[in-house]
Amino acid sequence: MSNTPASRAVGACLGFAFIAVSFAACHPNGGGGGQSSSGAPYVWVCTPAQFPNSASTTRADLYVFNAGAATANVSVNILDKDGNNLAGVTIPGTNPAQNYPGQTGNATTPLPPAHTMNVTWTLPAIFQSDANASASVRVTSDQPVAVGSDFEFSGFHTLPCSYVPR
Repeated sequence: MSNTPASRAVGACLGFAFIAVSFAACHPNGGGGGQSSSGAPYVWVCTPAQFPNSASTTRADLYVFNAGAATANVSVNILDKDGNNLAGVTIPGTNPAQNYPGQTGNATTPLPPAHTMNVTWTLPAIFQSDANASASVRVTSDQPVAVGSDFEFSGFHTLPCSYVPR
């Protein structure tokens, strides 16, 4: 392949096209600024939401960012391995006892444009088979949002959460 200015320009354009297509494939609305083919609700999942065989409790942070122009109505559900919502349930191993945060039923929390919701709780001190152990976190929104987590255990474990296409 030649190394002329024209061939370098074509290579750069192809590189930018690859990046744009890659971003669009990971973006909930396809990267085109329009609605997703499935539309609202938008669902994100953060998993795992525990450290199995952990004998101590550590902090968990979930971040939801609304980059849109409209207020997003967001629901955060911390789920056990069977998909049961643990909102209001006592977190195993906490002393004094603490309850899982989150919404129940059809409840949502408004998240204005350009704002970040930070939900914090304590990860359970459990073994994976224990009752009321968090396994995943489901975030549902009527607007596209970004979701990430930081679950601490022997250091920070900052991870993006996964968009779940319907």
